[in-house]
Amino acid sequence: MGAAAALLAGEAPARITVRALAARSGVSVGTIYQFFADVEAVRAAVSERTYADFRAALAAHLTREAALASPGGFFRTLVDVIGELQKRHPQVGCLVRADHADEFRAAYAEELRQLIAAHIRSAFGDAFPRMARKERELRLEVAQSVLLGALRTMPTAPLSARAAHLIQAKEAVSLYADASFPRTGR
Repeated sequence: MGAAAALLAGEAPARITVRALAARSGVSVGTIYQFFADVEAVRAAVSERTYADFRAALAAHLTREAALASPGGFFRTLVDVIGELQKRHPQVGCLVRADHADEFRAAYAEELRQLIAAHIRSAFGDAFPRMARKERELRLEVAQSVLLGALRTMPTAPLSARAAHLIQAKEAVSLYADASFPRTGR
């Protein structure tokens, strides 16, 4: 599965074949066909595994309790969790700046963004049930826009500039979230 994910991360989708997967994995083509009907079945399995890992990480770190304790801290943790997930799953591409020339990765990233947004809405819905749903959703939309906007302007190099920018992005969304979800909004 790891070899398939690595191939999906580095190759154009049209160039990914069962032969390429077999070569990358160090197994025979027959072995691939023993477990998967075709390349699409491999992609589906990799996607399933990725989504399960994303769901588990979000559930473990981004809880109702985390949102209640510190809405800003919740979003700082979100950035860290997503960063770790993207390291483990490079095939998802960039969740912030989708490559629209590659429809497969763009769709993949969009599905994961929707999964993350739904998780955030659920955690904050549970944490702040007395806040009007529409108001809560609007505040979350702004918080996510602040974060995505800051991340979209991330410099490509050097590493020190990227690290400083990430700290500023986390601080910006943290300040907004803490001001938007006061303790009295529970």
